[in-house]
Amino acid sequence: MSRVVVIGSGFAGLTSAISLAHEGYDVTVLEKNDSLGGRARRLKIEDFTFDMGPSWYWMPDVFDNFFRKFGKSTSDYYQLDRLDPSYRVYFGKDDLMDVPADVNELAVQLEQMETGAGSALMKFLDQAAYKYEVGINDLVYKPGRSLLEFADMRVVKGVFKMDLFQSISKHLRRFFKNKRIIQLLEFPVLFLGALPEKTPALYSLMNYADLSLGTWYPKGGMNAVVKGMVELANELGVDIRLNEEVFSFSFSGNQITLVHTNNDSFECDAVVAGADYHHVDQHLLPESYRNYSDKYWKSRTLAPSSLLFYIGVDKQLPNLE
Repeated sequence: MSRVVVIGSGFAGLTSAISLAHEGYDVTVLEKNDSLGGRARRLKIEDFTFDMGPSWYWMPDVFDNFFRKFGKSTSDYYQLDRLDPSYRVYFGKDDLMDVPADVNELAVQLEQMETGAGSALMKFLDQAAYKYEVGINDLVYKPGRSLLEFADMRVVKGVFKMDLFQSISKHLRRFFKNKRIIQLLEFPVLFLGALPEKTPALYSLMNYADLSLGTWYPKGGMNAVVKGMVELANELGVDIRLNEEVFSFSFSGNQITLVHTNNDSFECDAVVAGADYHHVDQHLLPESYRNYSDKYWKSRTLAPSSLLFYIGVDKQLPNLE
């Protein structure tokens, strides 16, 4: 079997490792941390357990499709609860809104905030559903090797229906005037790392994922999804190594033959890098093998970071769900 080293045990690394092992490759995952999951790993301190990354579970169909590829289902590995309310939005002090799981209930709430907003929401979500169906099935699942992949008649015909040339900010203001409604519907695109004014209206598909497909939570926390993927990887014979930080590669021509970590070296025929692109390109690859220069990276606007505090409280807080 061809030997593949996968760098990183986040969702990208684990799904790559599982897919390759299923195809018959000999796969080793190298994770620099002492726990699995990448940004979705778990932190335990005293009696407190924290999900360090994602807070909730959207687009359940994507996870369902992934496990189905291997004759499995998500319920084989973790149990999901649909949250209702989906979440609570704070617009300011003493100004909050619970977002119901039922879209019809939400429409009633929005109608109370702005006349006509209920029917506008349904029209907005109908368009978003089309973008989700085409955007996910015809765009996201493509491997991205050539622009010709996207020369699909349905995509070409629907290019204006997909709202690729209008911002989500402007698109929303065609439907709603109320500031709080616009804030509510703009916030999901912030997960993409860009402002609504700079994000194509195609991404109203995230509103469809949010409001129509629902907000879910896996029992045991988000890391339960990671545990499920790790269990499937183990079933397929993937070798997972913790505390193995990759520092460099050895090459034979254009072929990586060895992956060097702080502890060991791993022979391979191919490498899948699930670490950040900038880190791999600028810190792991020799200059002659890099795709981009340091000058190029410095000219890019990267998605913003955030500072997270993990706070353990030993009692129920009355003002929180």
